[in-house]
Amino acid sequence: MDPTSLTPQTKTWDPTQYFRQEHTSPFALLILNQPINERAYNVLKEHAKLTVCADGGANHFYEMMKARGRENIGQIPNTIIGDLDSIHADIRAHYEKLGVHVLEDADQYSTDFTKCLRYLSSYRAELTGQPREALDVLILGGLGGRVDQAFSQISHLYSMSRTFSSNAEEGGSEGNPLGNLYLISEESITFILHPGENVIRTPGANRPGCGAEGHLLEENVGIIPLSGPARITTSGFQWDVEDWRTEIGGQLSTSNHIRADVVSVKSAVPVLFTLELASRFKRAR
Repeated sequence: MDPTSLTPQTKTWDPTQYFRQEHTSPFALLILNQPINERAYNVLKEHAKLTVCADGGANHFYEMMKARGRENIGQIPNTIIGDLDSIHADIRAHYEKLGVHVLEDADQYSTDFTKCLRYLSSYRAELTGQPREALDVLILGGLGGRVDQAFSQISHLYSMSRTFSSNAEEGGSEGNPLGNLYLISEESITFILHPGENVIRTPGANRPGCGAEGHLLEENVGIIPLSGPARITTSGFQWDVEDWRTEIGGQLSTSNHIRADVVSVKSAVPVLFTLELASRFKRAR
């Protein structure tokens, strides 16, 4: 794709930059109350501005560090936020003793996920050091296990991307937008493409003709409409389509293959886009 062909309305994504040494966008890690992809965490923690645990996510974080013998001297979360009905009392006491800010938000009309994003949005400028700089959020939470919980994660990603992202079609979150939201699950990195043209940088994909050593992604991708039928036009994949109707219960673009360092998806409505992480970043079984 020729960069000169991009319009001001084109949204550009670079989802693997956080796994590369030369990444540029500031980001925060958000740990949900789900098993943590430790291999991904080990790479992402090196450049994260801060780590926030959503309530019971602190339990998973503690157990991960305890297994390494580093629950006292290793990485600790900067903040734990939620209604605090899931965090174990001893783990809460442990982190409070270490000086971690534990913030109780009893609002029953918002989830712990939402509370964490609201917190990050409020302190975005302070965290980035620039009043207008976006703060991307990488959300560590599994899509394995119970099906209803997996759908809940995707639903939250969809709604929160439309509410908090600085690139959302409705303008972001009340003057304090975050940047891009990415869900890092056991095997994939998933995000919501906005209406219009989306250009996704995919360097290091393990595709034919590219060396497998040190790659960042496998070749598999999926494009899933969540809110109803969509018509998509794509480029850079093994099977490209033009003005192609896709919907749950109908035709779906799953198991397509990356065939370029830059791919694009055009849609009039938001759609979910998911990339398979390289094996070295997948959660160990």
